[in-house]
Amino acid sequence: MKINLCFLLFLLPGFSLHAQYSFASFTDNNPTYFQNDQVLIPERPPYAKLYQRNYGAIIGIQKGKATSFEFGGEAHWRKLSLLKPHITGATANIEYDFRDHVIGYKAGMWMKRGRVNLTYGGNLVYFTDFNGKSRYGAGPSVGFRLLGFHLVNGVNFLAGDKDLKANTLYVTLRYYFPIENKFTWDKKTQKKKEREKKQRIKAREKKRKEREKRREENPSLLDRIKKPFQKSES
Repeated sequence: MKINLCFLLFLLPGFSLHAQYSFASFTDNNPTYFQNDQVLIPERPPYAKLYQRNYGAIIGIQKGKATSFEFGGEAHWRKLSLLKPHITGATANIEYDFRDHVIGYKAGMWMKRGRVNLTYGGNLVYFTDFNGKSRYGAGPSVGFRLLGFHLVNGVNFLAGDKDLKANTLYVTLRYYFPIENKFTWDKKTQKKKEREKKQRIKAREKKRKEREKRREENPSLLDRIKKPFQKSES
């Protein structure tokens, strides 16, 4: 028993010295984490943000006091993210009521934050029957968008000729056909990628010049054979 205790007491200083040496070497190699015997948390590098811009066509049907068909165009600005994506849309479309021959012009914007959240927006509208009667106004809207389909419930606050039949409360179902998609990074990431691209081009150019220089200093057998013929041609 005494022999075992003496053996343990002999080993303990060695373990403590090894632990102190390991900790010191870690702090020397990682000055970001330890400074003046205080633990520092390094700053997290900024996340790269990917944005999507696209535009396309929309078709839909609107139901209220009157039934109208919609067609027009829409543009989207989207921030792609796993946790907090958001999208903003701008719409310009035409509504036409075939029964009462009333046409409406509508322009609006909407936005959505998150994946399964609602869309919130507003519109400016103008209706006419081509016989001198017209109504105009604005109104808010709320909707739900999924897989290209957009269900919108909105209200129009209108002024003008009340005899003109136009929807003040309506529900619309639209479908969006994308025509062109474009992906861009945020400005910091975009500049970083451009710098890296320029550095790669410079590195390739430098390697090419080095190869040409080595070839001039140490020409191959084929280059030696070609050289007299090139001089004779010149």
